[in-house]
Amino acid sequence: MKRIPTLLLFAALAAAGCHHPSEAGQKKRFGQKQRDVVELYNTADSVYHFGGRADTALFGRFIRKAVDFATAYPKDEISPDMLYRAGVGSMILAKSAADRDHTAEYARQAIEIFNTYQKLFPNGEKAEFCYYQRGIIYDDILGDTRSAESEYRDFINRNPGDSLSLQLEQYLKLLGKSGDEIAEEIGIQ
Repeated sequence: MKRIPTLLLFAALAAAGCHHPSEAGQKKRFGQKQRDVVELYNTADSVYHFGGRADTALFGRFIRKAVDFATAYPKDEISPDMLYRAGVGSMILAKSAADRDHTAEYARQAIEIFNTYQKLFPNGEKAEFCYYQRGIIYDDILGDTRSAESEYRDFINRNPGDSLSLQLEQYLKLLGKSGDEIAEEIGIQ
């Protein structure tokens, strides 16, 4: 009779122990996802900076993984940084795209990523710079000076007195003007 309680005890311990391997497996998978995102970024960034060109497929994989990771694990410490870098990666792809359609596609993707950053991490270290980055996208990539001015002004209003804000205030005086208009304004003939 004593064997039955002992067998039940072993069965209960075995069943309880089954939860730990799956928990350990989840942590291992999470850690692998985290390493994959960082490794993809490091590789794409290295190819871009040292190779002198943006590898569209590599940056694309990084961007997808970074966005997926940050939205799935917004509380993880690397999520804000990787999401911001994904936005910058989309900007790089937009600037190096071979045609206008791809330029616009990557630019819109970058804008959406910066919007997502601000939604997920409104107090994040780079939240204010999302306005600036969107301004660059509208200004330098899409040629939409009205939207660029709006984004730049949002940045300035949120960061009064910041050195970048002061530079942007001066830049806004020239935004949308032709080379001749700028030369005339600064007194070059």
